[in-house]
Amino acid sequence: MMMISSHFRRRFAIDTFRRSCTVCQTDRGRLDRSYSNQRPCLIETIQRNNLSLRSRSRSSIHDKTHTTSLRYASSNTNGNTSTKDTEKPIKKPKKITTLSMAAKKRRGEKITMVTAYDFPSAVHVDRAGVDVLLVGDSCAMVELGFETTQPITLDQMIHHCQAVKRGAPNRPLLVGDMPFGSYEYKDVDIALKNAYRMVKEGGMDAVKFEGGSEARANTVKHVVEGGVAVLGHVGLTPQAISVLGGFRAQGRTAANARSLLDDALRLQDAGAFAVVLECVPANVAIAITEALEVPTIGIGAGGGTSGQVLVFHDLLGMLSHPHHEEFVPRFCKQYARVGMEITNGLAQFKEEVENGAFPGNDYSPYKMSKREEEMFNELLENGSKDEGASSSSLEDADESEQLNLYGNNKTDSR
Repeated sequence: MMMISSHFRRRFAIDTFRRSCTVCQTDRGRLDRSYSNQRPCLIETIQRNNLSLRSRSRSSIHDKTHTTSLRYASSNTNGNTSTKDTEKPIKKPKKITTLSMAAKKRRGEKITMVTAYDFPSAVHVDRAGVDVLLVGDSCAMVELGFETTQPITLDQMIHHCQAVKRGAPNRPLLVGDMPFGSYEYKDVDIALKNAYRMVKEGGMDAVKFEGGSEARANTVKHVVEGGVAVLGHVGLTPQAISVLGGFRAQGRTAANARSLLDDALRLQDAGAFAVVLECVPANVAIAITEALEVPTIGIGAGGGTSGQVLVFHDLLGMLSHPHHEEFVPRFCKQYARVGMEITNGLAQFKEEVENGAFPGNDYSPYKMSKREEEMFNELLENGSKDEGASSSSLEDADESEQLNLYGNNKTDSR
């Protein structure tokens, strides 16, 4: 409301009063003199009226605001408000980092890690909220069917790392396993160069090296100084299967256990942010975990480590079968029997195709219009294509058809 000066209000009151009078000019003059004598009283009256008007205006605004807020609260209670008014913005998941893992160990919280090798597996691991996703060189055995991890190449590992990165791009810490023959050289620049490829091409946050010898610790130090985070790995190191004489548990003698502790300490001193302990006695794993400041991740090493890792396919029973179990390590607990469901699903598919139950009308969604169907039948009966009658309409129908085959679009065009 535009503010009106007190002088203007007084003149407005006088003019209004004059227009309402039907007296002569002399009477109007007399009225002016009368007003001058009574001016203080009239001013007070106008001011009181103006104050009352302002008070009522503020009261009205307050009442409207109160009523609106009550309505809003009522609509919230009844669930009638729009999604924009009531929904809180979805927070972006917080990225797991090497510092996050160290903080978890200090707080006594367990770290979770899963080894996976492809896009759909990575999506599931990410949805489950697992902390670390390792793209392991065990891909050679689990995905590619080799008997050991040694045959897989750096290019193949980068290929799988890229798929995993697309499946879990934001939240988990992504670690790529450096394959056999990509980092063991005396020229540590070769290891650094290949580690850069895993980060730049594969999209990994860190890389993993096997072994804890002085030479390996020197390589780790060089790669860390080059700007790439490194996860160490001691105990059973599958890449060294030729030296170890097979997939054998490690640290089962006092001397060997002490050697594992020294290896882990060397990796920590070289800058590794964590160390994997594979297939070692639980008491040895506890001793190493207590001796290290960085976290330890156990696999077949008991429950005293800072965290645990299992392979996606193993823990879900991907290769489980009603009559036998294949390639399941003794230390692996199976939390599902996905392999059995896969076998049953494939068998049912085979049966329904053979007996004609699939696809049926429910899974044959793409239809022709009645007119096009009649024209098509005429073409079949005539044994020739009548381009003049049907070509343009058929093209229009084909161009308007949208095939949402792989879920890229939200709408289902049928």
